[in-house]
Formats: sequence, C-alpha cells, structure tokens
Amino acid sequence: MENFDIVFITPPLSQKERYGVKFTAGGQTPSTGIALLAAICRRAGYKVALIDAPALGMDVRAVADKILTMAPKYVGITAVTISVYNAKDVALAIKARAPGVKIILGGAHITAVPDETFKRMGAFFDIAVIGEGDVTIIELLDAFENKKSLDKVNGIAYPDMAGGKLIFTSPREMLIDLDSLPLPAWDLLPDLGKYYTPPAHAVTRFPAALLVTSRGCPNSCTFCDNKVFGKKIRSYSADYVVEMIKHLQKNYGIREVQFRDDNFLVFKEMVAKFCNRLIEEKIDIAWNCTARVDIITPEYLSLLKKAGCQQIWYGIESGTDRVLKVIRKNTTVEMIKRAVILTKQAGISPGGFFIIGLPTETEEEIKATIKLLLELPLDEFNLSHLTPFPGSEISATATQYGSFDDDWRKLNGWCTVFVAHGLSHKKLAYYSNLAHRKFYFRPRIIFNYIKKIKSLHALRVYFVAFLALLTWISQKERR
Repeated sequence: MENFDIVFITPPLSQKERYGVKFTAGGQTPSTGIALLAAICRRAGYKVALIDAPALGMDVRAVADKILTMAPKYVGITAVTISVYNAKDVALAIKARAPGVKIILGGAHITAVPDETFKRMGAFFDIAVIGEGDVTIIELLDAFENKKSLDKVNGIAYPDMAGGKLIFTSPREMLIDLDSLPLPAWDLLPDLGKYYTPPAHAVTRFPAALLVTSRGCPNSCTFCDNKVFGKKIRSYSADYVVEMIKHLQKNYGIREVQFRDDNFLVFKEMVAKFCNRLIEEKIDIAWNCTARVDIITPEYLSLLKKAGCQQIWYGIESGTDRVLKVIRKNTTVEMIKRAVILTKQAGISPGGFFIIGLPTETEEEIKATIKLLLELPLDEFNLSHLTPFPGSEISATATQYGSFDDDWRKLNGWCTVFVAHGLSHKKLAYYSNLAHRKFYFRPRIIFNYIKKIKSLHALRVYFVAFLALLTWISQKERR
C-alpha cells in the first residue's frame, strides 16, 4: 500500500452517458485540467497520483478499490454536468470505506451552480473549489496540513451541516501569468498514444494530443457558461506553447495537437509568434484549433497554413441572422460564409459547430441552417441539440421558450432535453438525421476520409466512426 497525499480522479463516464448511444467514435481525450493540478501539487512537494477512470474503463467500485490501495489523505474529483452524479457515487464509495479521506470537488459544474448542486445532491464533498483551482488547491492543502482555518482560503465552499447550506469564502482572483504554471503531469495519465484518441472527425495524424493554452471568453452567447475562467482572456506565451509541443513530441511521440481553447486565434500576437517559431525551427507538428468567424483574414490564414494548421473549427450555430442575434452570437451568415470560404481557399480544412432547437427557432429556420451547412465548403461538422447547461443564460429562461428536462445526467448535447415551442422531439431527430445523412454521404466527404487513411490504425478509427454514425442515426430513428 502506497501513501499518497492527494489523488485526483476523473469519475467514470461511459460512451453511452457521454453521447446518448453506445458507440466509440467520440474519442477519448485526457483530462488536462486535473493533470495540471497534479503537476502543481507535485511541484509544491505533495505526493500525487491520478486516476482517469473513463480512459481506463473503470467503474465506481474499481476506482474506490484503487483508492484504498493508495491511502491518500485527500481526493480531488473533477466533474462536468453529465458526470457529477458519477462523481457523487465515487465520493460516497470512498467515504464508506475510508471515512477520513477529505473529498475535494472541482470543475465546471460545481462552479456554475454550487448551491443548486448542494440542494439536489447533498453534502457528498467536504470542499468545493469554485473557479480556477491552480492557487486554491495549494492553499487548501496547506491549510489542512497545518490545521489552519479555511476562512482565509479564497475560492472555496463547504457545507454548513447545522444550517443546511454552503459557506463561501471570498472569490479567487483570476490567474494572469499562465507561464508560471508547470507543464501538465502527462506522465501520471495512462499512456497518451494508447489510451487517448480524439474524435475521428478532428484528427489527421496519430497519435494526437489535446492542449488548452488560454482562458476566458469575452463573448456573451446565451448558451454558454464561462464562470470557471471568466470573461478576461489570458494565454500562455508562444514560447511556452512551443515548449509543450516539443515535450509531447519527445516524450510521447505526438504528431498532432488539438487546441481546445474557446478561441485560440483571438490571441493574434501570440499565435503569430507561435507560428513563426514552428516555421523557423521546422517543427513537424500538425494542429487544429477553434475560432470565431469575425477575426479571419487571408493574411492570417496564410501564416497559419505555413505553420502546419490543418483544420479550423468555427462556432456557426445557426443559418439565420435572426437566430444568431437572439443567442447574441454577434455574427452574421455573410460573415460565416466569408470565413469558411477563405479558410478553404487557404488550404485549411474548415469545420463547423451547429445547434438546432434554439429558443424561438422555427422549423423553417432549422431548414435554413441545414441549407447553409450543405452550401458551405465544410469538410466536417458537428450538430447538437440545444442543451441549456447549468449556469448559462438559456438554462435560466428555457421554460419560457419550451419544455426542458433538466436531469443533469442527460445534458450531454446529444439527448433532446429542450424542445422549443412549435417543435417536437420527432422533428428535431428528423432534421438532425437529415443533416448527417446529406452531409456525410456525399462523394466529396467520403473521398476526404479515404485520403486520411494512411495507416491501419487510421483505417480502424474511421471505420468504427462510420459504423458509429450509422448506429447513432438508426437508434435516433427508432426512438
């Protein structure tokens, strides 16, 4: 039996729970957030371990069994909305067998709705970290170790059992200097090349890794919640991002990086320096990222292409200006067309995120969205049903515009939990399937996937993805 100070856990989450159907094309990506927290704790002198249960296929009992062999003083569990009940199950299983372990809960969900989580689920945690945890986690552990009061640890909440409520300390200030952070503890995760594969539609070279190089989003889209990182945008320096890539290449053989920032390209000065370093040092790495359509220029795209950018994903959402205005996207259909066309002309593959079933959206406007999808020179797309995630503006107003099943276990973006007035489950399923059929069963798209197959591993990934698409469509139709 080893004695760890703290073990971080990503709770079990099956493909069924994540995507609403049993298929594996969605990919498995590492939990970079807890890998970073693990590195921070290790740098501070704590003995740290990490359990990524989804990647290892572990259930609640297996995680609890593993924790008993590690004998930690503290367990840190991260949870998004669809995994928060699984986080509770893990916490209770650990407490039942090791009641002295302190359970620390963090992540987007508890930050978005701490009071509601406590009200619905009870006190299954000892401490909740609200917002960014980089500084908070060390101050919290030091307070525990030195038996100091928690009142001075900013950015936490803890149950007041006598009063039946949460007690909040002062908010934690946002971390400005991201370069002060260590590299994520990728070595504590399961093997990156073996256990993790990004979604099939978003990778061109294997093995691939995921990076988040910035924080914050200044936009006000009604379907998003940005309480964890706030509106103030911050990023690592270009030199630090290059260091991360070199580390991943040298130690894990990574050949492609997916930047999962809210909007990687908004940091134009940093991105330009990053691209120039890749070009000057001839660093052989393929990469893709996300961006808003309103920041794209031909000159910018030319630099990205030279630096190895393979794909850019745009948050398109809707095919009508009226709906885009309702959700405060602050873009127009013409801006969308321009950005996607310029991206394609630059030799970079464009992808688009779409949402159907938005508040006040009509059947005709969904048709317009599908029409735009098929008119644009996109190589990939992702279409989800509107999901009013906790903490978003839409979550608070959803019942004014339709019916909303706010069972947190169903809020994965794929299950139909919100049905706007004038629409139905059947219509939303029909248009979702129509969009997938019309887009992916075109010769151009099929040929693009064939061109990507350059190894047996790639063949397997794309074949499974194709079977998954057929299964997903057929199951939605049966429902």
